[in-house]
Amino acid sequence: MSGQTPAGWYHDPYGTPGLQRYWDGSQWTQATQPTDEWEDADTTQSGAVPSAAAPVAPPGAPLAPPAAPPGTPQATPPGMPPGAPNMVPPNMAQPNMAQPNAVPPGAGTGAQGPATPPPWTPGPEVQPSWKWEGAPVQGPMTPPPWQPPAQPPARSNTGVLWALGGGGAVIVALIVVVGLFAAGVFDGDSSPTPTPGPTTTAAVPSPNPTRVSPVTGTVTDTAAGVSYVQLGPPWRAQEVDPNGDFARRYGFTRGQIAVVQENYNGRGSEYLSSVYSGRLPTSVDYDGPEDLESAVTSFARTIETEPEPNGSYPTHTREDLESDDLEVNDRRAWFTKFRLTFPQAQARGWNFRTETAVFVLIEEERPGLRPRVVWITIPDSHPNGGDLDRLFESIKVP
Repeated sequence: MSGQTPAGWYHDPYGTPGLQRYWDGSQWTQATQPTDEWEDADTTQSGAVPSAAAPVAPPGAPLAPPAAPPGTPQATPPGMPPGAPNMVPPNMAQPNMAQPNAVPPGAGTGAQGPATPPPWTPGPEVQPSWKWEGAPVQGPMTPPPWQPPAQPPARSNTGVLWALGGGGAVIVALIVVVGLFAAGVFDGDSSPTPTPGPTTTAAVPSPNPTRVSPVTGTVTDTAAGVSYVQLGPPWRAQEVDPNGDFARRYGFTRGQIAVVQENYNGRGSEYLSSVYSGRLPTSVDYDGPEDLESAVTSFARTIETEPEPNGSYPTHTREDLESDDLEVNDRRAWFTKFRLTFPQAQARGWNFRTETAVFVLIEEERPGLRPRVVWITIPDSHPNGGDLDRLFESIKVP
């Protein structure tokens, strides 16, 4: 076995913690590598321990770094990042590695042995050529220095508050506009909008007040002892069931009708212009010609005020137009004429707004018989407004 210290990695003889320096068998080189922190000075990465018999490099002898053994990482000057290139030119003279008075690692305080590698210190006149003047170089696997993340700018709720305020204002404006439309402000009508009726036919009445329907014949009511003209379209004859409620309650026996609106109430009912004739029912008091006025007024009131659904007229207001006596073929008679107004007509989609009615009561000279009665009623949507007067003027007693 040779008495020289074998080449290898040893704890840095100059006391740098955590650093190994390469001994090439005859001198210390500039090749260094890190070790585990504060590793025992006698233990090396290769497991070799510097021998006390290792020869000491002659003082002042120049040293050239030897080739690194197989598997040995490239020497890196102190202060350089791992993997940085060696900044020492190959032909540059190495600093004096000899230091006669240095103490080898682990040798204690005794005198130097003849084979102890001397510690190396650069001379005062020589500066290492590998000193790095710039910023640390980041190797390909070196993570960048940690920096605290940038704080996001403080968020303000001002935009949210403006958005909420603006949205609320829009909603309030929409509600106001809808309310104004519903109240009829924009259509010039200050009255509330009526509720739609059961039908969609709601033409404003526009009858011709002088036009009359053609006369096609005569209606002769033999049971009542009275006659009047039979009108053509839109009129048609109407038979009355003598055993029906209409005949028993009101005493009517003949008639004719003209439809002015189909399904006016949404239940399939027709609204009519009509004329009926018959005998005054016994439910109305009558003691002779002197009672003609009171009897016809009472009878007209009975029919007019009969409530729906059995009554002839919807809810209405009444305006009396005329009430007077007259003669019909030398018989005394009394008539009453009034107009009914239906405030709900437009809201319910009716094509009529008012209706004019005439009741005529004619005396009966034969004992035991009730006086004759004729009832004519025509809504204002009837196309021929002159039909009421034509019917009234055509009443005859045989």
